[in-house]
Amino acid sequence: MKVTKRSVFFSSMVMIFCACLLWEQRPVTIIRAVDSFEYDPRFMHGLNRDSLRGFTDNNFYNIVVDHMPLSEWGRINWYLEHKQVLKEKYLIPNSSSYHITFWDIGSGFIDGNKSGDGDLICINKTESGVDCLEKNLLLSIDLDKGRSEKFTFYDCEHYWMVMPDRRLKLF
Repeated sequence: MKVTKRSVFFSSMVMIFCACLLWEQRPVTIIRAVDSFEYDPRFMHGLNRDSLRGFTDNNFYNIVVDHMPLSEWGRINWYLEHKQVLKEKYLIPNSSSYHITFWDIGSGFIDGNKSGDGDLICINKTESGVDCLEKNLLLSIDLDKGRSEKFTFYDCEHYWMVMPDRRLKLF
């Protein structure tokens, strides 16, 4: 049987397609989900009338995941499908305005003090002190006072928004 360049090319494309399809089917694992408040210095000496916590109602959340879908569309759809689970299990989000960032676990957590790499994101201190990751932003979601959710990705000039009719639109 004679092997041609064309058959090798198409066989390679089929194998790549199957590998991507299998990757997309892997479940996303949430490793750590933490929140932090954005402090408003205007309310340093007392509580904000609108917030019992004394903070603005703009919370920031960091979620570390493993096996997020490869495509932007896949990541957005995963978030929309699991939004209720995040709310019930991790209380994310619990404010009218929020910023959620999904980070890739990559090679795992490292000790920020011992690492020579300055491009790290450190998430809440752990007992072991190993609480930093190399920055690999997978998905960022912003919502301001109940408007439409805005989905952005690292190093992209465009973004997606959920429109009032619940459809996604690229901007």
